[in-house]
Amino acid sequence: MLLNDKCIIVTGGGNGIGRATAVLAAREGADLAVADIDRTAAEETAEMVRAEGRRALVIEMDTSRAADAERMAAETEAAFGRIDGLVCGAIRLVPGRLEDLTEDAWDTVMDIGLKGYFLTAQAAGRRMLDQGHGSMVFLASIAGWQTYPLAGAYSVCKAGTIMLARLFGVEWADRGVRANAVSPGQIPTPMTAPMFADPEIAAGRAAVVPMGRVGEPEEIAQCCVFLLSDRASYVTATNLTADGGQIESKMMHTPGRNWSGGKVE
Repeated sequence: MLLNDKCIIVTGGGNGIGRATAVLAAREGADLAVADIDRTAAEETAEMVRAEGRRALVIEMDTSRAADAERMAAETEAAFGRIDGLVCGAIRLVPGRLEDLTEDAWDTVMDIGLKGYFLTAQAAGRRMLDQGHGSMVFLASIAGWQTYPLAGAYSVCKAGTIMLARLFGVEWADRGVRANAVSPGQIPTPMTAPMFADPEIAAGRAAVVPMGRVGEPEEIAQCCVFLLSDRASYVTATNLTADGGQIESKMMHTPGRNWSGGKVE
């Protein structure tokens, strides 16, 4: 097993890629702390983890709050004795034109998806530093370097996420703690479900992928589990892309089309 007896935290573990990563990590031998603002969703994921024969701790939290991040790390350490890995996956997408985007919409994305990653990584990472080992994975996106028009603050947030992973990875490389980003391409999740429900948008997303299809959350989970494992012992401060070979697309930059390929009303 890749993660035999390791103790892993997954933020945003209540659904989507976070849930897929938690379940796969359990299948690979890890115990899980499932952290999410939605306790009911986190409990559902925890039951899936327990069904794999592993221990699960549910932590209801707001990743944008420093006190919650510290409580997350403290409760995990108290329950499992240590923290071997962290996957930062909590995010919220608030789309819109930049000219119309409200301050609250900008802050929501940045507070959860960038500040939240910093706070949770800092809280868990300090404990990893004390242990002299650990691995952190930051869920970014190909939107972190491809421009996704009308996605609001999302692309900016994910660009920051990639750099945050690199910085943590470099600063802690000589102290036994690794940090990396994973950048998924087109992946259906509860957050993107409304867009994939539109046949035109779903077809547009698949069309920009050389493999001819969108990916699955479980395929991104495989990348996260690899980076958490000792098989990635010489991998840090990097960004692993899992996008089916997607490249910049005319569809994404055509006037009248939004970032997902659909028409702008």
